[in-house]
Amino acid sequence: MRSSIRNVELKGLVVKRRGDREYRYLRIRQTNVAKLPSDCALDSPEFLEAYAKALAENSGPVQSRNGPGSIAAVADGSLRSKYFSTLSEGYQATLRRHLGQISDEVGAAPAGGLRDYHVRKNVAEAASPHDRLKTWRFWAQHGLDTGVIRADPTIGVRPPRRVKSDGHPHWTDDEKEAYRERWPIGTTPRLCFEVISWTGFRLIDAVSIGPGHVDRDGVMVFRQSKVKAPAFMPWTAALPPYAQPFAWERDLLLEAVAATNLRQATFLATEAGASRSEKGLGNRMREWARAAGVEKSAHGLRKSRGIALAEGGASAHQIMSWGGWQTLKEAEHYCRLADRRRAVMGQERKSNVGTDIR
Repeated sequence: MRSSIRNVELKGLVVKRRGDREYRYLRIRQTNVAKLPSDCALDSPEFLEAYAKALAENSGPVQSRNGPGSIAAVADGSLRSKYFSTLSEGYQATLRRHLGQISDEVGAAPAGGLRDYHVRKNVAEAASPHDRLKTWRFWAQHGLDTGVIRADPTIGVRPPRRVKSDGHPHWTDDEKEAYRERWPIGTTPRLCFEVISWTGFRLIDAVSIGPGHVDRDGVMVFRQSKVKAPAFMPWTAALPPYAQPFAWERDLLLEAVAATNLRQATFLATEAGASRSEKGLGNRMREWARAAGVEKSAHGLRKSRGIALAEGGASAHQIMSWGGWQTLKEAEHYCRLADRRRAVMGQERKSNVGTDIR
């Protein structure tokens, strides 16, 4: 998209916005050939001088940003690699998004000239530094494998330290009740809520499960997209003792599923029969929750299930098996929270955190 100032067109000027950040480029023959300053007004002398200089320097023949040996060429090649095809759909989407941004920003630069300080600066400026660094490491490995670069420019690069937080807060019982009152059985928002709440699955997995994942014993068996490990949880099977306190929630789940007259392969398919996207469902869940007066996310329901399992007496290994939590550290976190709650209520522990499943 071309930009203009006071009805005077600045040929080749492209302005892109990502979140609250603005990026400006000079584009010639479909290639971003120069990055322009974005911290000043478009009609300021500083910007116009930079624009004029970039236009003069790139008025001759332009090499495609995907020319051999460029950063963008390595990025494009990595997306066609065999290793890329083995990754989960969610991770592929993350890499594809960040590689596209990298190509837009610095794609025309020679890959062999990339240094660690270039990567460090790019990572620090990214909206998601950790994902950006993972993408650069993926890019560098492909560059090394194909011989385009001789040294890994990501070695020694670390993302900025994250501000420690508890992440997505879990849903309280009152918030769950408010959501259920706003969205009755038979509505799509209610179905999505009950499936995510009962399973505790990540959104990327919740949008993929369906009747075909329930075995003859009534157990939901699903291979997780993120960690490639199976998760098991009772769908219609008899509930273990630690799940008995919230058996009524499964009744609501099964009622919500039955009310949809399901004809698709996945429980959360759209009315047109298409599978929902992880991001799309996450956004809709926030909208539906807000309509019920609740400012929480779908991931908060996953945390609520972990807490409920722990308070019911599930061991760390049983929690991991149900919701697909990857490490003991994650599962034991819920167990410790439940222990502290019992301690102030004068209750004893129902199960040992270290108890394994035989």
